Amino acid sequence: VQKPANPWEFYINTCLDDRLQPAVRHLFSSIRSAHLFHNGSVMLGELHNYGTLLNAVNIYRTLSDKVMPQPLILYFTVCILHMVEQLHSVHVIHADIKPDNFMLGERFLENKCFDSDSVDHGLVLIDLGQSIDMQLFPEGTAFTARCLTSGFQCTEMLSGKPWTYQVMRMEEPFYLQIGWMDADSITRCRKSLRNPHSDLWLEFFDTLLNVPDCGSLPSLRSLRCRLTSVLQQNYSSKLATMKSRLVIKLLENHRAARR
Repeated sequence: VQKPANPWEFYINTCLDDRLQPAVRHLFSSIRSAHLFHNGSVMLGELHNYGTLLNAVNIYRTLSDKVMPQPLILYFTVCILHMVEQLHSVHVIHADIKPDNFMLGERFLENKCFDSDSVDHGLVLIDLGQSIDMQLFPEGTAFTARCLTSGFQCTEMLSGKPWTYQVMRMEEPFYLQIGWMDADSITRCRKSLRNPHSDLWLEFFDTLLNVPDCGSLPSLRSLRCRLTSVLQQNYSSKLATMKSRLVIKLLENHRAARR
């Protein structure tokens, strides 16, 4: 239920129906019907019962370690990069990617395949109402508008540069903070990263935050392959167990919410 009505979200969903391969369509919300009124809209879609990726992150914040295990962080990042690749390949910019827009459903609980190209991981990206259909614009179009919500502006918006597919950034407590290093607007993480792969993550964020221009976008596939390599070399024997523990926590939370 949306107030005011947002027919654009229904339009973007129909674009994905037309453009995406059927094998990957389930990676994104699918609206089966839309009922539009002058003061609101009702859209019918698939139910995803086990919360959001943000809920999963918050589960670990209540435990002794306070953070999600590194293998799961790498795994979720690989999955997200693959999903964004799919969207960009059909000329759609989501424009509101954040942990609470990734839903977990039955497929996530059942999946036991951790291949980087697998589309059965169970994450579903929702909330397409802010998306941009690049097919409606001439080739080479870039934007200069700025998002008015604090913390949801990409570095190009902050520095007044044109943007298209650049990744959005987000602020505390769960998101990334950046800092300006010199007159060339080179950005780096404001907080030091303390984990076994800090150099990898710093390189990852620097690549996404320091896109030279709209004609020199980084390869998400290359980044995904780099993270996948680290995941397989270091955690291939641990990932299934850690995911199973997360599934148990999600099921416990789901049962508690229904009482």
